[in-house]
Amino acid sequence: MITLDSQAIIRRLCEKVADVQALQSSQEIEIVTAPIDTKPPLHALVIGINQYKTNVHLAAAVADALAFREYLIDDLRVPEEQITTLLDEQAGRADIIKAFQNLAKPDNGIEHGDPIVIYYAGHSSKVDPPLERAADEPVLCIVPQDTDEADEVVPIPYFTIASLVHRIAQEKGNNITLIFDCSRSAASRDGSERSRFIDKADLPKLRPMQDIDIIQDELSGSSDLSDPTKFGLSLEDMDSHVMLAACGHGEVAFENGTEKYGYFTNALLKLLRSVKVDSLTYRGCAQRLPPLCTRQPQNPVCEGKNIHRIFFNAMVPGAKVSFIAVKLNESNEPCLQAGLMQGITPGSRFSIHESDTPGPTNPSIGTLEVDKVDLFTACLKDMDTGAQLPAACYGRQISYGPEQVLDIFVTQEFVDAAEPDEAWARAFSGNKERFILRPVERDLAAVVLSVNAEKKTTFTLNHPLSVQYGVQTLPTFTNSPIPPVASYVIPILTALSQWNWHLRHTPDSRLFYRQIDLEFYKLELTGEYDDMGNPLFAPIGENLNFGGVVNVVASTEDYYGLRVMNRSAQDLYVYPFDFSATGLDIVYRPIPILDSSAFGPHLLKDEALTIGYGAGGQYPFMFAIDEPLKFDITMLKLFVSTTPTDVQSLEQGGVFGERHVALDGVISDPFKESVWDALTLMLVQRQPHVGEEPAPPQQLENATTESLESRIISLQSLEVEANDISVSALGASLMTTSTIVDQPSFAGRSDEPMLAQARSATAVTSVWFRTPELTQELLSSIHCMRLRTLAKQQAPAGADTTEQTGAYFEISVISSLDGLPKLMPSDTEMTYRSHSAPATPEYEWTDGPIFDETHEMWSNLEVGDCFEVVVCASGRGRVNDANQGSLTFW
Repeated sequence: MITLDSQAIIRRLCEKVADVQALQSSQEIEIVTAPIDTKPPLHALVIGINQYKTNVHLAAAVADALAFREYLIDDLRVPEEQITTLLDEQAGRADIIKAFQNLAKPDNGIEHGDPIVIYYAGHSSKVDPPLERAADEPVLCIVPQDTDEADEVVPIPYFTIASLVHRIAQEKGNNITLIFDCSRSAASRDGSERSRFIDKADLPKLRPMQDIDIIQDELSGSSDLSDPTKFGLSLEDMDSHVMLAACGHGEVAFENGTEKYGYFTNALLKLLRSVKVDSLTYRGCAQRLPPLCTRQPQNPVCEGKNIHRIFFNAMVPGAKVSFIAVKLNESNEPCLQAGLMQGITPGSRFSIHESDTPGPTNPSIGTLEVDKVDLFTACLKDMDTGAQLPAACYGRQISYGPEQVLDIFVTQEFVDAAEPDEAWARAFSGNKERFILRPVERDLAAVVLSVNAEKKTTFTLNHPLSVQYGVQTLPTFTNSPIPPVASYVIPILTALSQWNWHLRHTPDSRLFYRQIDLEFYKLELTGEYDDMGNPLFAPIGENLNFGGVVNVVASTEDYYGLRVMNRSAQDLYVYPFDFSATGLDIVYRPIPILDSSAFGPHLLKDEALTIGYGAGGQYPFMFAIDEPLKFDITMLKLFVSTTPTDVQSLEQGGVFGERHVALDGVISDPFKESVWDALTLMLVQRQPHVGEEPAPPQQLENATTESLESRIISLQSLEVEANDISVSALGASLMTTSTIVDQPSFAGRSDEPMLAQARSATAVTSVWFRTPELTQELLSSIHCMRLRTLAKQQAPAGADTTEQTGAYFEISVISSLDGLPKLMPSDTEMTYRSHSAPATPEYEWTDGPIFDETHEMWSNLEVGDCFEVVVCASGRGRVNDANQGSLTFW
């Protein structure tokens, strides 16, 4: 449910109609809420580790564990004696294993079928398998607090945990939920956020026959044909438990060390507190989680055979239960006297009862499903043959509908500016065949609808990379402003609904994404041509895909290509789509057909497919960014399927352009009947820094660059014409070949490396570089700033980074009067912390936060001021080793 404040805002928007009385006549919400006195049979094991004996400390794992424990006690009314909590030194290896084993003991108060939840927040790792498993892939494991080479305490591999969970399921049933807030891959390249991962080089190795005594004991008497230890915890069809993981395979789980929370746990608890947990499936939970605003993609997943089961098998209703009155409407249809405002969506199911009193004396008399919904009512259809409803009855929600919705938060400023129109109320209604706008709190919203200072409509996306690079607010400067008028705004919301759903849509069973590798390369001309006279390209340099993100400098004189390697046992059809984060376009990029045999699968098993280069007249990826944008983002999503599919219905274009055609909002899922999967690559493009202009284009023998580009553009225009989407409508998306307009740039750049080394707790600072002085023209033209560094930090083993310690960078505004940091009217120095240097053995690029136009410093700048970048280190033994740096403005 959403708060009264959010409800009131939506209500005010929908009341901006010609006939207010007509709307108000249906606004009587009839919900009866009753407390539940019985204690739920849920038992929990909660583990959180910050203070590791020999490894890098964390800042928020214990806080996450305590927050989850608080949710169990306060929101679900779980008695404290049913919760085992292990924090820091309590969470040694032996302690964790014993706590798992205790859950399986007889006479421990846990009955067969009772819900069990196991929560872990802390470090994880991927280590080499024991010798007898040498043929296996690296082994995932959690890292106990006392892990130490000297004491021969090793991590706990997932295959050991699988054996322990298997025994619990044998003894107590398979109503088991695992929630792990830790990583599944190597640490982040970006050092500005802490990741919950320890490199295997810093951990003791697993010994031969690791934990064999525990495993044999836990599997003794098992009648299962398969050995659960063979698969770890992530087997798709496992029946012993459902797992909610903080990230997908190959991804990293991050925490916010300043605010003291893990991004996954924080989002999960906000979601669980906003819904009825006894109506939410595990799959629905993963779908409803908002995007996590981390520096690298972090996509929580749920895995297991029972992902469509209600949380805890619907045995934990929470502190209270709600009954909603059911009445007949003018068409004699049964309708709930509550609607979208109360979070009810098409497809939700309700158990029907004769009274509003919970308990065994008020059993269910049938089940009805929501057919269509508006803001304040929901029409029901019969799910039970011959179900007869009494004159007065009530509905209790038992499941949510499909997640084909756009979670939206509308600001009061938008409501005040919006022109009256009955279409606002109609926008918040619909059925299962169409996308639904669902009002939620700001933290859970995929988009915030508001207005800017000029009272024009803004759509602010909660998309992590868009937020990171400052392009989350649409439309961009390159598009025309949107008035707060329903006929303009609602079609864009419809397009945004489709863009968001198709981008996030994945199948229930992920069969291929761990067996397909995406590699992205810069290309060079080979000097050769195919039979059609098209130039051929070949990859150069290293794979640019790091953690699902590719960073490139936008230039129409640079070419890129994608290599897709299929390690699965299936031949697959491939359907690549470009999702523009600034234009909301969805553009299909068909695979060229070479001959009649190409009508079969594009991607054969154990073979590779190239996109953007190779035979078949493929043209490469090219990037350009329209001024005044400095960054742009495109998601390259590859849908793969075992059968051919017509995918044209997914495309949309010109969302913010004059040629935009209103969409009907009908849900299109071309892969609904297929065995399919999807992989996404984030392509981040930026304008070149000063001195980083692209090299002159390569010259082909007997050919000019102009003739090469004309061929590429010709190929492009053919595809664009076929798709009826203009190049200009693509904005700053992929394959744009418009020329970047050179404009005067203002920036600061380092001339040489700089080192700051602390020998005590006192901070050591070294001035690195300054920008030129500000002119009046610059003061009126720049509004955003970001520092980018190539650096690394060193610290004593086991040292923890806090607000007072670490290796980091500061930016100061320097006064032209005395050459010192400028003072605010409050006598506070205008010095601001940017970001930390990454704790990695090699130099790595890190982008600091964007200081945008809302920052206090912009209103206190004067002609003659300049910016100074300082390298800082604090805490004994801390070293900030800065190799290169640039301060960019736009």
